[in-house]
Amino acid sequence: MSSTTTIQHAEAAIPVPAVQKDEKEPRYYIILVIRYILLAIFTIIFLGPFIMALLGSFKTTQEVLAWPPTFLPKIWQPQNYTDVWNTSSGGGGGSAFPRWILNSVVLATSVTVAQLFFCSLAGFAFARLRFPGKGFVFAAMLSTLMLPGMVLLIPQYQILNTLHLINTYGAIIVPSLTSAGMIFLLTQFFRGVPKELDEAANIDGAGIFTTFWRVILPLAKPALATMALLTFQGMWNNFQAPLVFLNDPNLYPLTVGLGFLKGQYGTFYNVVLAGSMFNTLPMVVLFIFFSRFYVQGVSYSGIK
Repeated sequence: MSSTTTIQHAEAAIPVPAVQKDEKEPRYYIILVIRYILLAIFTIIFLGPFIMALLGSFKTTQEVLAWPPTFLPKIWQPQNYTDVWNTSSGGGGGSAFPRWILNSVVLATSVTVAQLFFCSLAGFAFARLRFPGKGFVFAAMLSTLMLPGMVLLIPQYQILNTLHLINTYGAIIVPSLTSAGMIFLLTQFFRGVPKELDEAANIDGAGIFTTFWRVILPLAKPALATMALLTFQGMWNNFQAPLVFLNDPNLYPLTVGLGFLKGQYGTFYNVVLAGSMFNTLPMVVLFIFFSRFYVQGVSYSGIK
């Protein structure tokens, strides 16, 4: 009993430091307010055109072209989306708009899956394997990023015409099977994976492809998700290649098909804006769901 009393007296004798309040200078709050104001301004600048286009898709053509512009539609016209959906390509038959959406999905999905496979293999080879001339091949591949796409149009058309791929899905898919930028992204990511994992897999009897498929590739999910998002978005919004390599309106993706919304003697801009929403909203939804993987992939790949 006496020992317990002694311990209590000793604990009472120990001074307890007073809890100090985290008082910040007024300068901190001023900087914080300025930061949020700037973020709000940049958000309005970047989202402003999209919001105006979305609201414009519910307006009449006269109201879209009116000056000064109106923010909210005076008369909401949701039938603009019905008019877009019933758009015909001019060749007779029913609406071509659903077919254009299907073409965009097929092309974007095919190119994304192909690049995920081939670019991941190439990135693993550049990051892990040793072979003669690897540095030269890697530098030559990166040098293709400096070539403008317009320079390659005529050679690509000649090659695709020789292979009888013009006016087919292959004219869009074959030239996009790989991407130098995506190979570089995955190469940087694979270089950051510890090589001890490869050695452990080799000890267990795994070959090169097994090590790639079962050990390295599952760790690359953030980079692969980033690559899939960027590739799908780029192919979904691709306009130049389908316009040059495709002649059949039934094969057009949505980006090229929207050109049929422009009339010979005038353009119904409200219908055009409604059609552009079909092309934009899927990418917005996709980015919202995969933005977390996009940020992780960029940070892991070493790109600043």
